Amino acid sequence: MYRYQLKALEREGISYIAVDYPGFGRERNFPSDYSIETLTDVIIGKIKDLGIKKLIPVGDSMGGYIMFDIWRRYPETVDGFVFVSTRAEADTEEAKQSRFSTIEKIKKEGKGFLIDFMLEAQTSPSTKRNPQKMEELKCIMNQATEEGIIKALKALAYRPDNTGLLSSINVPAVVIAGKDDEKVTPPDVVRKIADGIPGAQFIELENAAHLPPFENPEKFNAILIKFIKGLWSG
Repeated sequence: MYRYQLKALEREGISYIAVDYPGFGRERNFPSDYSIETLTDVIIGKIKDLGIKKLIPVGDSMGGYIMFDIWRRYPETVDGFVFVSTRAEADTEEAKQSRFSTIEKIKKEGKGFLIDFMLEAQTSPSTKRNPQKMEELKCIMNQATEEGIIKALKALAYRPDNTGLLSSINVPAVVIAGKDDEKVTPPDVVRKIADGIPGAQFIELENAAHLPPFENPEKFNAILIKFIKGLWSG
């Protein structure tokens, strides 16, 4: 999903690491069920193996939940945060039950219905009018295995509430919401993260819903690169 960011970072000479979650992209499935904390440890392990001591995590939705856990347990690794289309709150009981119902449906019918739903729910009107982009996104989603999706849904359902963590974040942060995200993480929900982090900047990105880095990469990249360079110069 971050292909447009990776190209922009390369043009700017900015180093990056792109991580696939277990069962998604090119990463094989995790052998057992896992938690958000497990994913954090996998990512931090890879970073330490590369000898990297500091990073600026950029995470959309589930990525944001991992970023909160990185701050909770590995704050010394963080120079700044870019939170995208995510929330600090844990799942409500209703949201948990919805995830478990989705899991049962995947077991019976496969993942096709979920991908169709996500393509509809997570994209803005301008993205929907771009057949090439919608097909690209569908191809990305289809790389996910059914096992990977099921295990990720369980991890999401059991994630902790992070609202109490916000005030402790003392590194620069930018929080980005898609202006057209009405169904997954509406701007008012995302804004609560910026409101809770001292000095955080909040930005609503037009022509984007739940996937701003993919839907409006030009504007997103401008924000991202300005933020990174600002940290470096500071």
